Parts: sequence; C-alpha cells; structure tokens
Amino acid sequence: MKKYKKWWITIGIVLILCVIGYVYWFVIPKHTANKAVDNYIAEQKIKSNQIETKVIKKDWKMGGYLTTIVFKDDPNLKYEYSYDERYEFPHHIYVLVFKDGSSQEDDQVKHPPLQEQND
Repeated sequence: MKKYKKWWITIGIVLILCVIGYVYWFVIPKHTANKAVDNYIAEQKIKSNQIETKVIKKDWKMGGYLTTIVFKDDPNLKYEYSYDERYEFPHHIYVLVFKDGSSQEDDQVKHPPLQEQND
C-alpha cells in the first residue's frame, strides 16, 4: 500500500489543480459576465420580471460571454448582450438586437442600448 501512496497524492494534487483551474477560467468569469448583464439591464430600466428567457454561454469565437434575452413585451426580438472585458462600453457590454436573423436599428426596438454605446 505504501508504494501507491505517492500515486494517490499525485492524482489528488492534479485533481485539485484541475478544479481550481476550472473555477478560475470558467466559473468566476461567467458569474462576472452575468452580474454585468444584470447591471446593464438595470441601467436600461428593465425589471427582471420582464425577461421571458435568458441564456448565457461562452463565446468561443470572439471571447467573453454572450447572453441572449427575449423580453415578454418584445417577444419577436432577441437581444444579445456580448460581455468582454476588452470593451470600453458601459459594463463591458455591447448590445445587438435581432429579428429573424437580421439586426435591428436602435429606433426599432423597445429596449435600445445605452447611449454610451452609440457615441
């Protein structure tokens, strides 16, 4: 049993490092992105009970996280909140709105992006 003790310690250390890496590179950034989207929506004066669906996922192509939201009062449009720390926009979020796959102008939506995005 003593000759396997070093192997068990090594496997334990590797597993602990894997868990720490997963939390550091995926869990914490996803939580940060989710909080940023919530703050952005609050700044847009949108209440959480107006949200019909909200899906957050890692954006592997561009980096950061992409949160897709459909609002109850605007069900035909998909609002995409793209979070990336490299953005200089408020809360590091850039918003695009889509209807049937084509992007919409800010004056065509009920919940336009914050003014700082358009400057």
